[in-house]
Amino acid sequence: MKKQTIYVALALNPDKNGLVALCWHTDKSRAGDVGTALTQQNGLAFFGVTSCENADFEADSSFPDDHWLNAKKT
Repeated sequence: MKKQTIYVALALNPDKNGLVALCWHTDKSRAGDVGTALTQQNGLAFFGVTSCENADFEADSSFPDDHWLNAKKT
């Protein structure tokens, strides 16, 4: 499997002390743009973008079904 760098956008977690992952992208500025939009849509505070070196593309291609961003909006 190909290893590459991905960039993960993070926001401050409103329920706990810490951070929550919003999205990832192979382009740092795109991860930041999407992360910023997601924080605005969900009323969160954007924290920044971090890099994940040598990520396994297949393993990191999506968030799990139980990730809070995948929850149905009510």
